[in-house]
Amino acid sequence: MRISIIGPAYPLRGGIAHHVCWLQRELTRRGHDVQVLSFRKLYPRLLFPGTTELDTSQLKLDAGATPILTPLSPATWLRAFKLVKAFSPEVVVFEWWQPFFGPLVGTLTRWFRRSGVKCIVECHNVFPHEGSPLDRSLVKFALSRANYFVTHSTKDKDDLLAVVPGKKVSVVPLPSLDEFSNRSNAGRTGRTIIFFGKVRKYKGLSVLLAAMPKVLSKVKCKLIVVGEFYDPIDKYRNLVLEHGIANDVSLDNRYVPNEEVPSIFEQADVLVLPYVNASQSAVARIALSNGLPVIASRTGGLSEAVTENVNGLLFPPGDSDALAEQIVTYFTNNLGAVFSENIRKTHEPDMKSHLGAIIEELAGLSD
Repeated sequence: MRISIIGPAYPLRGGIAHHVCWLQRELTRRGHDVQVLSFRKLYPRLLFPGTTELDTSQLKLDAGATPILTPLSPATWLRAFKLVKAFSPEVVVFEWWQPFFGPLVGTLTRWFRRSGVKCIVECHNVFPHEGSPLDRSLVKFALSRANYFVTHSTKDKDDLLAVVPGKKVSVVPLPSLDEFSNRSNAGRTGRTIIFFGKVRKYKGLSVLLAAMPKVLSKVKCKLIVVGEFYDPIDKYRNLVLEHGIANDVSLDNRYVPNEEVPSIFEQADVLVLPYVNASQSAVARIALSNGLPVIASRTGGLSEAVTENVNGLLFPPGDSDALAEQIVTYFTNNLGAVFSENIRKTHEPDMKSHLGAIIEELAGLSD
């Protein structure tokens, strides 16, 4: 089968670019001819608070993409359409995560459908975490003409069907790249908490910082925050000082190169995801692939990734007192060793190829 993928890819950085690399590899491994079209630029500066869109890691997760698209340039959409048509795929897989790309995706799906090419949309989010009044209209325009959908949580499936009812939607857990997994047998018996990834308001770092004084009054531990701050870092530095936890918290403000990811998860004893809202979390999948237990808020797809008292603990979103209780419970009852062993026993080795199988199935369905 010939399959085209349209989404961000190396040298662009970030989790979806990493995922495109994984998907291209997996579909190629399964015997398909795969074309990847990416973006020359993702966002205008106004919409991108980070330092750079480019991945400068030594470990290059390269899907061999052709960078052609610019979201606000319809001429590049037409060039992409012609390149895909020349490749003659049976199906085009779109990566979707942000309504800003609605005009591009909606236009391309209409062009492809009119020319007889099936369109599958893989939704990393249906709606953004920090939305606008235009989001629903943009999502509906973008997704209404696609044939089939893949989401990574039941919450996103429900959100999707509320906008485009009657569509076929498959729910598949996010896979994790082998490059991000360390095959060690770390017992997770220490007391180091990690918060990992971009720092934005919806990720709830302020909730975790508010919980830390209560935690530290009961157990000695440390918190390391590793990721690029899209919120002003001074806001969080001030919270650290206000809570009196400066000696126990470190803020590492940077985009982490790919080659460093396994060692960062290796030094931790639990990942905390205090998200105020969430669809799913690639960070949770990376943690579990490293045998690292997770304490997460009970929101969106996080409660689907974390099985309480098996591979982690859950708490109500936004509740710093409840989060503190769960962290104290985790450390005082030595749950790290128990949960990490559970993860090793229950890890599904075939999960990584499941998404590829779903795409094959959807691509083979008739209209």
